[in-house]
Amino acid sequence: MVNMKKVILNQKSYFLYKEMVDFKKEFEKLKHDNFEFIIFPPVLYLTLFKTVDYKVGAQNFYSYKTGSFSGEINLESLKDIGINYTMVGLYERRKLMYEPYEESKEKLFKSLSSKCETILCIGESVKKRKPFNYLKNELNYYLKSIESNNLKYLSLAYIPSSAIGEIEYEVSKISKTIDSLKKYMKNKYDINVEVYYGGYIDSNNVKDILNVSDGIIVDSYSTDINKLKELIKEI
Repeated sequence: MVNMKKVILNQKSYFLYKEMVDFKKEFEKLKHDNFEFIIFPPVLYLTLFKTVDYKVGAQNFYSYKTGSFSGEINLESLKDIGINYTMVGLYERRKLMYEPYEESKEKLFKSLSSKCETILCIGESVKKRKPFNYLKNELNYYLKSIESNNLKYLSLAYIPSSAIGEIEYEVSKISKTIDSLKKYMKNKYDINVEVYYGGYIDSNNVKDILNVSDGIIVDSYSTDINKLKELIKEI
């Protein structure tokens, strides 16, 4: 069976409560017969999505179990309200929250061993002529000692931080990098992994990028319902 393309909305921490409620109301009117939505709303509003018929994920979580960890949100609590998608390794968490690679790896291990569908974000921090060598090193670090049985819950998001904002990457280079990642994961770990793209995406390039990937990760467009409608129209 061929998996449907994914449109993944990473809404970060943009919305206030009423804005989230209004967005959700309009969002649920959107038709998406030829692709699948996965929405990652701000953590405060995850309970608003308990009864929806599309997939919902957590942008972040604490890597330890329930306990005396003031202010943290653990994965057990998220799963208890029906959240079964996670995102790990986002560049901005390292840059702005100073999250070390070691902590991201702990979260990856926790998410995969908890049988959550886990999107691991990787990407070069500066534009490189051969980005795959950098990505391979990231993967080798993250996946070392991960049990092979848990890798079936893994997907990858190629998000070159140099393309965040308004710097557009050539689709041919994106395609080449994604193909290399897929071949590497198959050869080394014997899994067919989905790879999404999360650099600069707009209504002009979205269709071309979807053609060479398993899906896209949208951030700023995911918080503006009119821009999102433009994007969906192009798809």
